[in-house]
Amino acid sequence: MTDQANSTTNASLARRWFTEGWTTAPTMADDLFSPQFRTNGLVVGVDGPRTTVLRRLAGFPDLTTEIEDLIAVDDTVVVRVVWKGTHSGTYGGLPPSGSRVEVRVMSIWRFEHGKVVDNWTIQDQFSLLQQVGYLSQELTTAQGHTSPVGPR
Repeated sequence: MTDQANSTTNASLARRWFTEGWTTAPTMADDLFSPQFRTNGLVVGVDGPRTTVLRRLAGFPDLTTEIEDLIAVDDTVVVRVVWKGTHSGTYGGLPPSGSRVEVRVMSIWRFEHGKVVDNWTIQDQFSLLQQVGYLSQELTTAQGHTSPVGPR
């Protein structure tokens, strides 16, 4: 398979994961990720991404995603996603706040033999914590950071 064909296939797999796997089909992880899958340098295997999605969906059952950018070159895919949902379940130890959130994420994936083997992800955790009321508006304003969904 050519590099261009690999890029197209990898882009398609990433698109499906971030639109379907994150919202309705976390078991897609079983076919998409390598058993030796690493995220941010740590080996988490297939259970890592599946568990992350299940926890996110428990906290934000109405979660939706939108891909803002997707770039695929050879064995690498870069994706910028925004996910939205209502914090109606416990997430990361935080009780439900009822807040509507909008969170941006950027991931860089590397594929081998049709499976994701490496992932580097940055999520705007600061904004998420502000939006669910864990961080004060004063603190986030002092840091020059404001919520993309605006003040409450």
